Amino acid sequence: MLSRVVMVGIVLTMLALGGLFFFSSSSYQNSFQARMYYFLGDYEQAYALAKRAYDEDVYNKMAFTVLTQSDIALQYEAYIYEGNSYLDIINTMSTKESISEADRSRIKIMSEIMIDGFLALPSSKLTEKGLKESAQTMREKFRALHRELFGKDALESVQ
Repeated sequence: MLSRVVMVGIVLTMLALGGLFFFSSSSYQNSFQARMYYFLGDYEQAYALAKRAYDEDVYNKMAFTVLTQSDIALQYEAYIYEGNSYLDIINTMSTKESISEADRSRIKIMSEIMIDGFLALPSSKLTEKGLKESAQTMREKFRALHRELFGKDALESVQ
């Protein structure tokens, strides 16, 4: 009976020391904060805190994971932002009475950049589903635009 009490005491002491380490380490505090920012969708702040935590302790796996996932999420956000800005430019071009050949070439280049850009995005099971869906929707918009303006044959070369 006494050995069980001693064993439980040792285990509880180890857990307490481990908890004390995690709560007193600024690297782990930053990584916990980064994780919260990541789940709130503030990927820039999450990236900055995770980077700081990882620079303090390269063995901090949580910081490394949040850093990597925040970087991926920022790439998805940049893709979506770029797509929206291209769509604004294309909408401005389409308000003219006629679209010049130079504008058609610009539209073709923008749509091909967005179609190919989607394939270059890194894939991760931890990436927010909403970001992946928004990026997929953006790609489909540009595929439909490309198909409508330049035909199906032109799109097959861009796959």
